[in-house]
Amino acid sequence: MKYQFDLLPKEYKSLPRDTLGIALALLTILVTISAIGSMSIKNHSELSSAQAQVDSVDVQVRSMIEKTGELQPPVNEITSLQNSINFINQNLDTPGSSLVDFLATLEASVPDRVVITDITPKNFTNIRQSFTISGEAATIFDVLEFAKRLEQSGKFTAMLKTTANATQDDGSVQKFTLDFTYKAAQK
Repeated sequence: MKYQFDLLPKEYKSLPRDTLGIALALLTILVTISAIGSMSIKNHSELSSAQAQVDSVDVQVRSMIEKTGELQPPVNEITSLQNSINFINQNLDTPGSSLVDFLATLEASVPDRVVITDITPKNFTNIRQSFTISGEAATIFDVLEFAKRLEQSGKFTAMLKTTANATQDDGSVQKFTLDFTYKAAQK
């Protein structure tokens, strides 16, 4: 004996097979698969074109970075030159070169219409001491110009002590006495 239980209601047993629904379902599945495939292919082509653009911009950026690197100053050469300059400056700060600088700056500061007749002390071993210059000038303005030039050189501090008007055969001259101190180069 065989017992069977059929739980399906009768109205479902009597319906014919829906071939149209099955055909539509298969058609929908095929259309969906083809749409997904075509979108995948389209996305792949768009991604490859975008990647090509990114690669070209990357090449441009890398070339720009290389050009910028070439424009950077050569730090090693600059440091070497600075060290050489510092070495030379240290060697130039010897008493002999300071005396040359002292005399050259003093000579450049004297105007055309000023004549220096005496400088004391005569010992130039310590040029940082106070010096006194005696001289003659055509006018008081020439004396003031001389003091101003000494100050503007940045290497002397000058102070006018005395002036006197003297008469000579060809006119009058201004005799003066000027104190100044040499300031050596600062490091």
